[in-house]
Amino acid sequence: MYSEHFEKEVRDAVEPLLAGMGIFLVELSLARLKGSTRVGVVIHRKDRMPQARGEQMPQGRGGGVGIDDCAEVSRLLLPRLQTIEGLQDVSLEVSSPGIERTIRSQAEYELFLGRGVRILAGTDTEWFGGIIDRVEAGALWLKKGREKRAFALAEIRKARLDYSVEVEEAKNAV
Repeated sequence: MYSEHFEKEVRDAVEPLLAGMGIFLVELSLARLKGSTRVGVVIHRKDRMPQARGEQMPQGRGGGVGIDDCAEVSRLLLPRLQTIEGLQDVSLEVSSPGIERTIRSQAEYELFLGRGVRILAGTDTEWFGGIIDRVEAGALWLKKGREKRAFALAEIRKARLDYSVEVEEAKNAV
């Protein structure tokens, strides 16, 4: 495990490069493996415009990254990571958050506005699904049909993205 110093140095090197591409750093991990350094980055583009590349995106999806984005980020970041003193024999893994990512912070809720999510909150024993409507004043607002419901962020025990919620909402809207 690397120190907080290395993690901050890598984050400071990576975030501005990604921001220049319109990409957010969702997660950064560093690990030492047999004298080498493995850097993992999870990336997301909030408002990706597929028409610019001639791609089709599933209905209702307004963001994300594809394999071409991951390859482009890898080509950009790896040379920069190799210049950071103390990181030895660097390997880089770039990935998207995935359609069932576990959400770990308020910043991630904000990043995934408009996406489907399922949460376990308070003493509830069943998952509640909805579309992330907004995050404000320590609360996560989910929309399900015409209903909006707030959950205190501090009381959310588990949360994960769930594309099936988006599909269900799209069907019900028709």
